[in-house]
Amino acid sequence: MKEAAQKSNDTFGLSVSLLGSIGLGSAIAIARLAYEAGANGLSIALPRAWLLVFFLLIFCSATGRRFHLPRQITFHCIGAGALMSYLFYGNIAAAEFIPAAVAALLFFIYPPLTTLLAAALDKRPPSPLKIFATLIAFCGLAVMLGIGFQELDWRGLLLGLSAGCVCAIQLTWVARALSGHDPLVTMTQMALVAAIILSIAAVITGGLQLPVSNVGWCAMLAAAALQAASIPLLYIAIPIIGPERSAVANNIQPVATIAVAILLVGETLQLGQFVGATMIIGGILIMQYSAQRATQK
Repeated sequence: MKEAAQKSNDTFGLSVSLLGSIGLGSAIAIARLAYEAGANGLSIALPRAWLLVFFLLIFCSATGRRFHLPRQITFHCIGAGALMSYLFYGNIAAAEFIPAAVAALLFFIYPPLTTLLAAALDKRPPSPLKIFATLIAFCGLAVMLGIGFQELDWRGLLLGLSAGCVCAIQLTWVARALSGHDPLVTMTQMALVAAIILSIAAVITGGLQLPVSNVGWCAMLAAAALQAASIPLLYIAIPIIGPERSAVANNIQPVATIAVAILLVGETLQLGQFVGATMIIGGILIMQYSAQRATQK
């Protein structure tokens, strides 16, 4: 009876994690339709941030979570939330200038970067398998960008890569400074900070551009809602199936971006870009396998 219940629980957790990852990946491709109708990255990042705050507040209130945190933890949430504001923008805005599939894969350089950051902070070298996996991922990035590099807008490349770097820093910060505190409560505070910063940026720069067609409006709102709704799903899944299995499930995110971009926008990957994408995802999978082996010892 217990085994059946555990299996059912695992199936639910894995399904929720996959659903969240597919939602995040699909949103980047859907955003392309909004960009083609005149929208820009800020017009998607801003409603996404406020929708995420709304969803998290509703969920935390429904589950009886308390929002009060110690002052020092609140300061950490403010700092990590400031990084999150750029993460929210750069991740989705990169697809405004370059193909959605390339933007998603550039952002997914964050797993190997996170591993390197952890090794540097802990003053311990990564295992040979992790070094090998990191090299594969970075070589895959070089291969992917080496194909048709001159045709890719530098703004999209900068946004995608910098968002991946910021994500690695932000995840490392959160893991070390906010460990032991309810992740949904800390996420709510960070998301609120990010939403406020993006709102201020929109007012100061006047950079909010709205779509000029019904299709563009639908795409803009769908991309924002998908990303906002998908993030809490990932956090719900982690305590059920664990961080390692959640991380593996999250690898479907760039695959979802590529699939939806092909079906919805008609994007294609050149052979070299496909090989590079395979190397990036393969390197991440090897790295997560290495981490899982280390925890089992």
